[in-house]
Amino acid sequence: MRGFIASVLAAFMFLQPAVASAATPTPNDPFSRMFAWWNAAFKQADGFTADGFRRFFTEDATLTLEGREVIHGIDQWVTHFHRIQASGAEVEIVVPFKTVFRQGDRIYSYHVIRSRRNGAASCSLAAGHAVMKGGKIASITLVRSPMDPAQGPLDPQCWTD
Repeated sequence: MRGFIASVLAAFMFLQPAVASAATPTPNDPFSRMFAWWNAAFKQADGFTADGFRRFFTEDATLTLEGREVIHGIDQWVTHFHRIQASGAEVEIVVPFKTVFRQGDRIYSYHVIRSRRNGAASCSLAAGHAVMKGGKIASITLVRSPMDPAQGPLDPQCWTD
């Protein structure tokens, strides 16, 4: 699986210059707007509500990470992110994304996820897409690859302390 994830991320990095010239990245796309809201909601104890998720997601919206569906439906979105909040972790999706473009009903992204757990900073690169339906996100599919400072420099958007 790790080889697959590295391949997907490499493909996004390879395509990034072509995408930038083929389509102007729009920082105000629905996927980016949702993550801007998500970042603010994460910082509030009562930030993740069903009504909040309904502003951006269809009732049966899914989240698939590394090929495994982890969320299905608004109630699971709320529960999943309440659990992460309760763990004491600090998580942020860096917006604007490194790359974002839309093709048909899909919005593709390549972005940084930074976090702190138990006082230790970590960082991942993520690539994937959101499928839009009726102006809302019907699904998000992502692959993530953790960055290891022992194996090379971290992305400049990563937290280091």
